[in-house]
Amino acid sequence: MEKQEEKNIERVFVLIAQVWQKGEAILVNNEKYKIKVANHPSFTLPKNDKDLEVIENEKQQFAKEDVKRRLEGAYISFGKLDDNIQDSILEGKEQLIRTTYISEGQLKSSVKMVQMIYNSTYGSRLDVQIKRNEQVKLEDANAYQYQFTKEEYNTMVKKGETILFTGTSLSGDTFPKFAYYEPRLNDIRTKSAVSPNQYVLGQQLTKEQADTMNKGEEVEITIRKSKKGPLTYLVRWSIKGQRFLYKNPEKAKAQEVDKKEHLTVGDLKKKKQPNNAISL
Repeated sequence: MEKQEEKNIERVFVLIAQVWQKGEAILVNNEKYKIKVANHPSFTLPKNDKDLEVIENEKQQFAKEDVKRRLEGAYISFGKLDDNIQDSILEGKEQLIRTTYISEGQLKSSVKMVQMIYNSTYGSRLDVQIKRNEQVKLEDANAYQYQFTKEEYNTMVKKGETILFTGTSLSGDTFPKFAYYEPRLNDIRTKSAVSPNQYVLGQQLTKEQADTMNKGEEVEITIRKSKKGPLTYLVRWSIKGQRFLYKNPEKAKAQEVDKKEHLTVGDLKKKKQPNNAISL
């Protein structure tokens, strides 16, 4: 029976307490789903309920209705975007969007970088950054109460590299952030970094794990309680994607071995090839 149910499980988004959350739904009958969402008791919901949305794409990170509402707040029509742009935003990727509007009797345009961001406490939000008319100057290069130094500015603008800095909230709390120069915006763009108070696979990260991921490296995290026993994953932080990426270490090792063997066979074939060069 359990195996039969597993085959009928659909991944869904459900609006609970004003936050769209991922869950699993099993069809009870032709009109109703039984739904399970993490940290909530199971409940039933009609198939056509406005607070329920079946996930259409495996890479989808945000509910379509949630994205529509957020974009409308930024004066962008989701329905008028190309399908590939829609999919990208639903997957949590950055998208540069140009919109036009009438002001003072003239048709003007605005270029915005938009990206859906998810916070486990507050839910989703739309990050919007408007393109500057000119390249940001050193004196204007600041974020979260932090003024970038000349060396940091040059590292971002001239070398095109990402830096890690410490931001400060209005209440005085400090937190790590990433920053880099985005030429399409003529501006510095900031991204969230990993902090020790975050949970990954049900476990709170240590400072050492957070620091390791902020260096762009992978961390091994093991789920102790699962139906299949302890499960270990390699986890890294995607700066631009703003989410954790998971990889099975055994599959990763197998792929690495397969890659090395493929290279070795390729090298042997090259060595066996006759040299057609003529010596004079």
